[in-house]
Amino acid sequence: MAVCLIGISVVNSQLLESVYIWNIERDLRSMAQQAEQAGDNYFLLLSEFEREEGVSIDLYDQVDNYLYEGGGSFVSGNKLNIISRKENSDGSYFNVVSAEGSSTQYILYGKTFKNGYHIEITTQKDPIQENATLATRVTTTITVVTLLLALIFIFDYSRRFTKPLIQMNEVMERIANLDFSSETTIDRKDEIGTLAKNINKVSESLDNALTELREKNAQLEADIEKERQLERLRRDFVSSASHELKTPIAIIRGYAEGLKMNLDGENEGASEYCDIIMGESDKMNDLVINMLEQSLYASGSKMPDKTEFDVNAYIKDFLKGMTPIFEEKGITLIYDETEFIAFADRKQMTTVLSNIVNNACSHAKDEKIIKISTEKIHNHLKINVFNTGSKIDDKDKDGIFTSFYRADKAHSRKEGRFGLGLSIVKSIIDNHDCECGFENKENGVEFWFTMELKGL
Repeated sequence: MAVCLIGISVVNSQLLESVYIWNIERDLRSMAQQAEQAGDNYFLLLSEFEREEGVSIDLYDQVDNYLYEGGGSFVSGNKLNIISRKENSDGSYFNVVSAEGSSTQYILYGKTFKNGYHIEITTQKDPIQENATLATRVTTTITVVTLLLALIFIFDYSRRFTKPLIQMNEVMERIANLDFSSETTIDRKDEIGTLAKNINKVSESLDNALTELREKNAQLEADIEKERQLERLRRDFVSSASHELKTPIAIIRGYAEGLKMNLDGENEGASEYCDIIMGESDKMNDLVINMLEQSLYASGSKMPDKTEFDVNAYIKDFLKGMTPIFEEKGITLIYDETEFIAFADRKQMTTVLSNIVNNACSHAKDEKIIKISTEKIHNHLKINVFNTGSKIDDKDKDGIFTSFYRADKAHSRKEGRFGLGLSIVKSIIDNHDCECGFENKENGVEFWFTMELKGL
């Protein structure tokens, strides 16, 4: 508003006088046009102009003889000084003149009619300047008064808005901090009152939602804790059952061996039964050992003791012990040697490699090829074990690393496998914060696991 005030004052001081002068020039031009159109009846018209408009008019013929001499000529008989002159396109002109010895200025408009007559209309300029100055002062005064009244109105009106807004802002800050205890007390019928009521509704809704969310979260935590307890009970059961079964199994095997040693040579059937008893006891013992091992790894009771070791030596040492099995099953082994130093629990990683390779031996078919290869992925080494044979069905993919899961149950039972080998692999790899998995290939399946590399 201050800028508007300054702008109005500047415009008035700079343009108002020009507007007045332009208006006077327009009126003088109009008088001349009417006088030209009046023809010989100009006398009464010119007298009326002088009387009503306060101007002085002189009309000359073609040889500059007076046809009408203004009765109220402002500069009659005085020498004129031309201050400024403006030529128009129709041959007319505007002169700003003053009489010699006087500071009063006049505007003189001159024009030659089509019939050769020449008219000059003169009006005083000084009152125009006074009017322009007075108008500027009046406008400035009115603007200042209006500005003060507007500021008072704005101050009062803004207080009516800012006071409830401040209160609503305080409530919203509390809501942002999850404090729904306060609410707005604004009682208005306009949009601000509606907004305040909606803020209270939002606060109440959020309070109810947060309370409900906390209750559900508490219930979820209780369910999770219950699930953890069940998992601990399951692991404890497996561990306890394993320990409890080892003793009777050992006793059964001991008695079976004693029975076999004391049998008569004629009791060949009894000897066969004893062989079966010992064979089954061996299977049960393997199952118990595997169950106990899986329980230890899954529960985190047997965490890895990481050391640095040569991966190539680690794989080659393991394969030496597997040579008789490869020869017995007619398996062709392909191993691409590597040069990496791993940082892991070598004994546990040997268990991982053993379980995966034994699984490959059990499923190797057709060409019966097992290929072991390695590849570096960022700061880990990926070990791949591929075997030719059937691919893993989609229905079996989710259960491959689950305890006691066997895709080919009949074949697995025949070979004395219990579905714990790959679940042990999964537990060991998880405890190492590494990864394992498998992928169907064109002519077989490839299992893989990763190990952390030294210093990477």
